Amino acid sequence: MSGAKEVAATAVDNIEHLISEMLEGDYADNEVSLGRLLCGSEELQVRLTITRNKQDFIFDEFEDLA
Repeated sequence: MSGAKEVAATAVDNIEHLISEMLEGDYADNEVSLGRLLCGSEELQVRLTITRNKQDFIFDEFEDLA
């Protein structure tokens, strides 16, 4: 498995905890670093962000649930 896939796979272990923490604390959003990747000489940080702020939503192809 590539490094990127390994980092992304850690989202599965983090998502429910982030949602629970966000709802219990009544936060607008919550995020965690999933890890870092080297792309040539550049370092990238992969993050998992959960938000309930509609203005922060990223366009996607999923059906609008609202």
